[in-house]
Order: sequence, then structure tokens, then C-alpha cells
Amino acid sequence: MTEPRETGDVEALGEVMLIQGTMQRQFLRIMLRRLATDIPAFNAELLLAEIDLLRESLASGAERSALHTFAQKEWERLSQMALDAIASTRVKPGRH
Repeated sequence: MTEPRETGDVEALGEVMLIQGTMQRQFLRIMLRRLATDIPAFNAELLLAEIDLLRESLASGAERSALHTFAQKEWERLSQMALDAIASTRVKPGRH
């Protein structure tokens, strides 16, 4: 059985990891938006296709441990974030 101090340490570590993950995703979102907006030659569609290939590769693995499942879900969140960040840089129909 874990002691109260150990439980508190685990909860604190979980909170730090959650905050760190959120900050990293926000940073990546900003970077992707800036790349897609500021660099005319940036091929967002190719980036998204490569992200999709990596996601499929992770999904096709035979191992289904809890860690693997967590990694796959995190990759799906990152992929969606990238898609949303790139989409936010595209001109919406009817707008200039």
C-alpha cells in the first residue's frame, strides 16, 4: 500500500506531466500555424500525410499494452491538433 506522501508525489508528477503536455501542444500549434502562414513553400498537405502514415504505423503494431494504447491516443491528439492548426491558416470560402 502506498503511503500518503507517495500518493501526493504521484499526483504532483501527474499534474506536472499534464501541464507539460498541454504547453508542448500549444507550442507546436503555434509553430505549425506560423510555418503554414509565413513560409510560402511550406507543404502542409505533405506534412499531414506524413503524420497520418506515422499514426497508421503506430496503429498497426501487434503489441497492445496500456502504454502502447496511451501512445496511440496521444498521437491521435497531436495529429488532430496539427490538422486544426494547419486548417486555421487556410482561407475560408467567401473570405479574402
